[in-house]
Amino acid sequence: MKISVITVCFNSKKTIENTIKSVIGQSYSDIEYIVIDGGSTDGTVDLIKRYKEKISIIKSEPDKGIYDAINKGISLASGKIISILHSNDIFYDEQTLTKVHKYFNDHSDLKVLLSDIAFKKNLMKKNTLRYYSSKSFKPWMLRIGFSPPHTSSFITKQTYEKIGFYDTSFKIAGDFEFFIRCFLKERTSYMISNQCSVIMSPGGLSGRNYKSYLISSLEINKALKENGFYSNILLTFIRFPLKLIQFLVK
Repeated sequence: MKISVITVCFNSKKTIENTIKSVIGQSYSDIEYIVIDGGSTDGTVDLIKRYKEKISIIKSEPDKGIYDAINKGISLASGKIISILHSNDIFYDEQTLTKVHKYFNDHSDLKVLLSDIAFKKNLMKKNTLRYYSSKSFKPWMLRIGFSPPHTSSFITKQTYEKIGFYDTSFKIAGDFEFFIRCFLKERTSYMISNQCSVIMSPGGLSGRNYKSYLISSLEINKALKENGFYSNILLTFIRFPLKLIQFLVK
């Protein structure tokens, strides 16, 4: 059962090597690794090409943002399962994809596997700043702006083909909008694993500062309304204390 891992990047020379090593160091062997670069100018592409024998597809060209880049990767993917691993993140350990494969192998009707993320300032050290758990996620939580961790979600390509890819009109909350279609509109079958799959650097697009938090809140509100679910900006702000609890409780 092939797993396609997609890494999208732009000017990520300082961080992407750890990401690449994390993928090619997996114990699971049936991996298709796809790297989509947005036209980097800092030497990122040269670094990626050092590992070209271990990377299935390398594509470098300007894109329309992160979700456009991810969509390119999904279009190219030939694996049954899609994993999205950003260029400043790594898999939790070398057994991560072996464990993911076991879930899908044991449950033939499984479409989405949710797992956890650990946030670390230094990816290679043990100290965890925050822990984002998926164990208490329920689809209704999307109505108040709360979604499961995105990069530790493993989704079949068949699901993307049925539901559609990411909406590129979103800058931050495209994954949230996808989850609305996935869990609220299509009621896609999913399981929650009891494992941490990804170690992530803090300061992603939605959590850099108050401005990005406001933008993500507005986009979440937009995503709900465009998919026919009632929402207002106050409801989406409710997610903050819920999200804080998720970060603190394993």
